Amino acid sequence: MKKVNHSYTAEIFDTSQYTKQIKKENLPTNITTSQHPFHRWFNFIAGFSPEFVHACCAEIDGEVDAILLDPFAGCATAPLVASQRGLRAIGFDAHPVFARIGRAKLASHLFLQELDWIEKAIKEGLENPKPLSLLASAPLIFLSKLLPEDSLKMLIGARESLKKNNLFESDLAFLVLSKIVELCSHSQTDGIYKAPTSRKKALSPFEACNKVTEMIRTDLNSHSVFNYHQQASIIFNSSEAMSEVEDESISIVVTSPPYLNNFDYAEMTRMLLYFWEIATSWADITDKVRSKLIVNTTTALRGHKAKQDMYRSNIPNQIHTHLDVIVEQLREQRKIKTGKKEYDFLIYPYFSQMTRVLGECYRSMKQNAPIHIMIADSALYGVHISTPQILEKILDSLSFRNIKCSLVRQRGHRWILAKRDGSETGLGEYHITAMK
Repeated sequence: MKKVNHSYTAEIFDTSQYTKQIKKENLPTNITTSQHPFHRWFNFIAGFSPEFVHACCAEIDGEVDAILLDPFAGCATAPLVASQRGLRAIGFDAHPVFARIGRAKLASHLFLQELDWIEKAIKEGLENPKPLSLLASAPLIFLSKLLPEDSLKMLIGARESLKKNNLFESDLAFLVLSKIVELCSHSQTDGIYKAPTSRKKALSPFEACNKVTEMIRTDLNSHSVFNYHQQASIIFNSSEAMSEVEDESISIVVTSPPYLNNFDYAEMTRMLLYFWEIATSWADITDKVRSKLIVNTTTALRGHKAKQDMYRSNIPNQIHTHLDVIVEQLREQRKIKTGKKEYDFLIYPYFSQMTRVLGECYRSMKQNAPIHIMIADSALYGVHISTPQILEKILDSLSFRNIKCSLVRQRGHRWILAKRDGSETGLGEYHITAMK
């Protein structure tokens, strides 16, 4: 397979005003993202702060031709920070929405002219609403709960206008209209999911378009030195096999894998998956999105339940007994819990896939290169799963050294609710560091 070509002249963005100290407990959150140009174009709640990535990258300052790798790139926070610091970067993401959003945030000087075309095409479409009959049945029902009918018709008009103007494949157009759709929704994000019955202030499509394009244009005009698209690549693929990355080529890994907590990254983005016709049904979402992601949710178990023995065999032997106990506890809890959620089937695939990803990281890293992982533990049906400590053991089995795991913040108060069993030990987010 063709390797990623990173031939370019490094252009360094003045990051000094954006690397101020923030509270330690805010490092694994997106709270400060709105304060950062380019990063603020599109946020997602499940992601770490730019400040965290800056702090990690500082330890390789001065290394010539340094490359950062993020195997779970999401909205490209880590690749973008790396580019702003003059590093090269490679990000992987198997989610079709995040991969395109991530690419769009790796700005180019050409974006200014492209943004003019995109804004013109979107406004032409908003002025020519399209009928809801263009939507398939499931998207129509779901999107009608999240958006006012008149706005939805206008937004469909904008989508069709992008097609007509040959901008449908533009990642920047995808980001701009996706952000407009978000701003036009009258449904709040309840935790991480769109809650159709909740309400927030919704902008009109024209208001939203003006707000988004003004924000992006301001950032593009305010910074004279950038060509991040030349310095970073976002690869739309699973990081279980990163064949595009050469052996011993990576200077630093900074990432935050999916947490083993049953939060569904496909469900979180259902509004956009339906709006962009990436999926047209719940089954379609499973086939086209869930099946490509690390197994961390019971909604993604189709095809995995029959492979439990295979997954177990791919996990380092020293954690078999520990995981076996967890699986048995979850199996027993499922028998007595009304939800009957099959959490017991998540454990082996999740840690098997994470073993593969971390193995690929090790292969691709230079000697003495550091890895930084932001991860959390979880409590499924009240059974505590110490994911950070288990990942420490996996790192050790792969020959990583100097492995350390430190608590960044407690988060038990967010998750232990009357309707949800918590862990007696409490929950937290942890920063794991290691070195090849």
